[in-house]
Amino acid sequence: MKGNLWKPWNRMHWFVLAAAISLPGYEAFGQYAIVASEVESWTTPNLPSSDFNLNSSYLYLVNGQSLQRVFEGEGLQGKERKEVGLKKGDYPQYMYLAVTIKDPVQEGNALTVPLMIHDMRNPATSSRLLEYGGRFLENIPDEVLKDGDIVAKVKFEAIKTNTASEFWKKTAEISVELGKTATNLLKTSLAGPFLALTEQIIPQIDKGLRSMEQVNDPQKITSEFFIKLLSKELSGLYEERVVSATLYRIHWDIDKPPRSRYFQGASPQKTDDLRKLVNNISTPYFLVINTKSEYNTDHSEMVYNQSYIDKKAKDFRKVQNPDKKEVEKEFLETLKLAVELKKQIDLFQSSLNSKYTDWLAYSRIIELYYEIRNLKNQETVKLSKQEPTTRDKYIRLYSNVMNDVDLWFSTELLEKGKEVVQYLINHPGNYLPQQADVKTLYKDIELLDFYRDRVRQMEIQGKLPKEIESLSSYSLTANKLSDLENALFDAGFQPRDGMQVEEKKEWLLSQASKVYPLCQTCAKRVGERIAAIENATHEQNLRKFRDYSVEYYAQLECFDEVVQALDQFLRTSADSAGVSPAILESVKQDREDLLKLSNTYVRIFSRDFTALPPKELSDLIQQYQMNREKFLVILQRLRGPVLPPDGVPCMLRP
Repeated sequence: MKGNLWKPWNRMHWFVLAAAISLPGYEAFGQYAIVASEVESWTTPNLPSSDFNLNSSYLYLVNGQSLQRVFEGEGLQGKERKEVGLKKGDYPQYMYLAVTIKDPVQEGNALTVPLMIHDMRNPATSSRLLEYGGRFLENIPDEVLKDGDIVAKVKFEAIKTNTASEFWKKTAEISVELGKTATNLLKTSLAGPFLALTEQIIPQIDKGLRSMEQVNDPQKITSEFFIKLLSKELSGLYEERVVSATLYRIHWDIDKPPRSRYFQGASPQKTDDLRKLVNNISTPYFLVINTKSEYNTDHSEMVYNQSYIDKKAKDFRKVQNPDKKEVEKEFLETLKLAVELKKQIDLFQSSLNSKYTDWLAYSRIIELYYEIRNLKNQETVKLSKQEPTTRDKYIRLYSNVMNDVDLWFSTELLEKGKEVVQYLINHPGNYLPQQADVKTLYKDIELLDFYRDRVRQMEIQGKLPKEIESLSSYSLTANKLSDLENALFDAGFQPRDGMQVEEKKEWLLSQASKVYPLCQTCAKRVGERIAAIENATHEQNLRKFRDYSVEYYAQLECFDEVVQALDQFLRTSADSAGVSPAILESVKQDREDLLKLSNTYVRIFSRDFTALPPKELSDLIQQYQMNREKFLVILQRLRGPVLPPDGVPCMLRP
């Protein structure tokens, strides 16, 4: 058995328990020693899942005050007392017990912890059991235990007689050992299994050194025994749960202690439950308790800084369950985003007191806030598939983060940015025009344009920084604005029926510049609409001018007939007493006006209308229409008195 238990010394991962007992004349009785034998063990029938992959070990000295009676030979028969060399009145003046362990992760890191320092000459002041909570190993991953058990070495010394040289030699040895431990703890940043012990052990070292100052000249013998602290049988399995315990009775090896039954029917929830079961006050024991823990994803003391992120990222590697690992990974990602968000808010707020506002930091704030809210929403959906404890825990954690983050948006500018993100989150996908009226549409445009307008202030020669173009929140804002503005144009830029072309154009321009000035798409589409109206009108004018031209040339004969009829009337009526001079003068004027109008037609229809600009073509058509109306008015006035009612051809007839 001893050979097997020594093997851990040759591996990287080991812990040992050894006991050394000092008695006079031991050379004569070297075959006997005080040892610790296993008398009982317990293993939980309900082993935790593989999620519990972190192992801890507790070592307790139970009934340590009974050790003196063991050295006095309690329980030994007279013959046995003689065999081990005990005489009446023999007892140890001084007892020292300590445990030396090596860090299973960092082999070169060792620690000695005193469990008992006992001066029998003054028990009231010098007798003590050093209580440190029992926990020797803390959160050792299963991976460390895959090659075998971990044991620890217990060193025990019982000193009976005194000689000055031997005592001081031994005192110096103990002092150096403890002193090195204290120095290491104070100067070295320990991690892993030793971290939780340091604050409890250092004060005990000074007590131990002071209690040994009264001890005189030792004569000693040494005996070593080993007990297992962590069992590899449990290491392949995964809040902390008690999974096993082993009880070792301290006794003379000449005696064989019976098996105990303290743990029968035990169902402990914590280590103290097992300690209380060992209630025999007359026998000293070592009690070793093993526990397994799941990686602690508690964030009750969450701090938004890089140190906290680094610590949690390091601990994250201990998570074994793939589902829980993914959940914790995404939450840590959310925390990283929150830490960066806090940094960007500080940068932006500081820039408000400078000459140039940092709108790039402002854009990053909106981007980070969007990512945090979006990630939180996505993970909340995924958490619905997790078991209730994990689901409720992380939903609460995400809510805590969002509550904290929202408190950082305390100024008007930041609050506006938060509203932009909330709109993007609450309105995913393409916008459907039927969802809102024009008033609501424009209100939404005003909100998103606030972000667009701040970003525009970073333009250099009409171009945005590349980082802005890569921000998903800005791309979403731009796309959403396009959807909203197109919906607004379709709903709010429809001229009423009956509007003339110019009136329609003026109305459209007014809508874009005065009613909805923030709608950039509207301004662009108004320009396109007006161009389309003008293009459509030009096509109509081309056809109309062509028709008018054909009509004009078809009526030239008619024009000649009218002029000839007027000339004849003037000749025959010049000396007629039946026609007044006023009528003659009026007819002469109408004849001149008709000739002028006819000459105007010649100028209009002599133009190449296919090469005319739209406006000039429109003006010519309008001029022709007006002249034609004047022409018809003159003819209508002359018909009857001057012109025969039925003698005017073509279109000039009534």
